[in-house]
Amino acid sequence: MTVTTTILADVRAHPQGWSKHELADLHRAAELMQAGRLRIATDCGVTDEGDPWFVFCDGESGDVIAHFARIDSKYIACVPFQHVAMTGRVFPDLIEQFLQRRAGVPALSLGIRSTPAA
Repeated sequence: MTVTTTILADVRAHPQGWSKHELADLHRAAELMQAGRLRIATDCGVTDEGDPWFVFCDGESGDVIAHFARIDSKYIACVPFQHVAMTGRVFPDLIEQFLQRRAGVPALSLGIRSTPAA
């Protein structure tokens, strides 16, 4: 019984998946990149540990443009071809920072402000 209680307590302490607001921010970023004449494909999921991930890919080549994750209440963005990794606690700010660094995407504010990762 103790093991079950521990597992349930751990699940409550670490919510799984992206929130609706986080997903909306990610999809808005995809829209902004597509407005810059890029064809974007996306995919997302949750690791075995319950950490959500989201990836932007080039819709033609399939190459990864950026990979976002939330791990231990911190957001991480990895941009493989630019050898850049960014971290932060306020998700819209991290996405905006990514978009500003992304060539061909205007530095537009997402117009969303969120609370830090829980």
